[in-house]
Amino acid sequence: MVSYPVTRYLYRPVSTRAAKALASTPITPGHVTLVSALLSTGGAVAFGYRSYWLGAALCLLGIITDCIDGDLSRLTGRSSTAGAFLDSVLDRWTDAAMILGLAYANPRYWTVGAAALTASLLTSYTRARAQSLGVDCPDGIGGRDMRVLLLVVAAPTGLVGLGLWAVAVTGALTAIHRMVVATRRLRALEPSNRGDRAAA
Repeated sequence: MVSYPVTRYLYRPVSTRAAKALASTPITPGHVTLVSALLSTGGAVAFGYRSYWLGAALCLLGIITDCIDGDLSRLTGRSSTAGAFLDSVLDRWTDAAMILGLAYANPRYWTVGAAALTASLLTSYTRARAQSLGVDCPDGIGGRDMRVLLLVVAAPTGLVGLGLWAVAVTGALTAIHRMVVATRRLRALEPSNRGDRAAA
């Protein structure tokens, strides 16, 4: 299974070209991270005021820019743990902002917005917790790239409720899938299991 297929086939072809253009400039990945957060936050505010086309455009630019910072880090070797931490935390803030912006625009979306927000955060937390324990689980159909795409398509087409439900369902399924995958990988690292395999 290809992890983050939307990033690979939709966002990355644009972000890699932009990163190559920025590689010889003084612009750092940290600068790009902040621009990405500002674009996505601006999109969230636009969603809140029902400017759905503007919000979708800003959020789409935001996630592409979020890919640029990673590409720029790899191209220039200017990656850092502090930068990776900031990028990850700002992603969670902007994820929440987009969903809250859409929910704020219409009170009838508050319930599904809460479900989408919960599923989105659980998806990200499950992977982050697994990584902190020494394994990774990027698997699943409801990664951040897909969640943002669902919102960006749903908002201007008048399908906000459906988009939020899609984020909630795919996010929940992905969180569960990642939990299962991470649990299996963690158990495989336990000393007793390694001993059993060696004996076999």
